[in-house]
Amino acid sequence: MQDQMDIKAFFSVLKTRILTIVFVTFFVFILVGAVSIFLMKPTYESMESIVVGDLNKQTTEYSESRELNMLLASTIDFIKSPSVLNSVSNEFNISYEDIEKQVVVQNTRNSQIVNVVVRGSSSEETEEIANMIVATTVDKMNQLFDVQDIYILNDSSNGTTAEKVGSTILNLAIGLVIGLLAGIGMAFLREHLDDSIRTVAQVEKELGIPVLGDLHLKKKISKKKWHENNLTQRGRRMEVVEGEKKNEVSV
Repeated sequence: MQDQMDIKAFFSVLKTRILTIVFVTFFVFILVGAVSIFLMKPTYESMESIVVGDLNKQTTEYSESRELNMLLASTIDFIKSPSVLNSVSNEFNISYEDIEKQVVVQNTRNSQIVNVVVRGSSSEETEEIANMIVATTVDKMNQLFDVQDIYILNDSSNGTTAEKVGSTILNLAIGLVIGLLAGIGMAFLREHLDDSIRTVAQVEKELGIPVLGDLHLKKKISKKKWHENNLTQRGRRMEVVEGEKKNEVSV
C-alpha cells in the first residue's frame, strides 16, 4: 500500500511541475545542440594493421616456443615507444604527449594482427599519422631487431581509412535524455523546497487535527460576464421598484 502511495505521489509531483520539466528539458536540449553544432569539432578515426608472424606457418611451429608471443608483446610495446612516436611528432610538428593520447593499440587474444587506431580532428592528418606509425614500427623493428615476420596489412581499396566518429543526432538524443532527467530532478527539488499548503491532507498532516470543511473560492470572472451580471441585477431591481409601487413584490 505504501508503494502505491509513493508512486501516486511521484506522478502527482510530475503533473504539478510539468512546466518545470518541459522548460529544463528544452533548455538542455538546445544547449547540447548548440555545443554539438557550433563548438564541438568533428572527430575522425583511422586504423592501420600490422601482421606479426608468418600466417602461412603451421600453428605447431609457434606453439613449441614462446617466439610469437614475445614478438607480439614486443611489437605492441614498440608502437607506443619514444623511438616511434618521436619520429611521428617531429614529422607532423605535434608534441609527443598529444601523439600518445591519440594512439590506441588493439590486439585480440590469440590473434597475430595488431591494430593501430588514431583519433584526431582532421581526417587526412589522422590517416597520415596512422600510416606513418605502422610504417615506422615495421622499418625500425626490421633494422634494429632484424625481425622479418612483420609487415603492414593494408586492405583499403581507395586509400582512405579515416571515418567520422559520433554524430549530431546522437548528441541531441543524449541531450534530450539528460534534459528530461534534469527536469525531473529540478521538479522534485522545487517540490521539496516549496512550503506552501495546497490540499486538505497537507493541512491535517501539519496541524494534526481533522478538517471539518473547506471553501472553494470561485474563479475571477471576466469583465464581459461581470457586465452581463450587472445588467441582470439592475433589471431585477427595477422589477422590485415597480412591484413596490403596485404594492407587489416580484423576485
